[in-house]
Amino acid sequence: MDRYRGGRPLVERYGAYILLSRTELDLADRFFARWGSATVFFSRLLPVVRTFIALPAGVARMPQLRFHLYTFIGSWPWCWALAWVGMKLGEHWDSDPRLKLWFHRFDAVIAALIVIAIAAFVWTRWKHRVRPI
Repeated sequence: MDRYRGGRPLVERYGAYILLSRTELDLADRFFARWGSATVFFSRLLPVVRTFIALPAGVARMPQLRFHLYTFIGSWPWCWALAWVGMKLGEHWDSDPRLKLWFHRFDAVIAALIVIAIAAFVWTRWKHRVRPI
């Protein structure tokens, strides 16, 4: 009995609803077969991307032990750096009001960039979609 649930068959069936084609799944499979470990490692270092890298790795059926190993190795430097920066900023967080002001300046810009990126992704996919037969 197959212990996997979802994966490629699920994406093939419902992928059109999130604007994914079989051609793109084939590209992802070939890419992960060649570069999967490095992709997981480097993706864990990147904001936003690290959240979603498990989906293509799972669809490509990357070996679980390898996925966990590269996830740990790739996440560790990022987590260490964030903890260190947080510790250093935390020492001055309440004594220097410029820190809060400086960090909150970028909230609207980041939100706008995320909305623009999602809209651009949907627009280009919708414009070039392949309609089912």
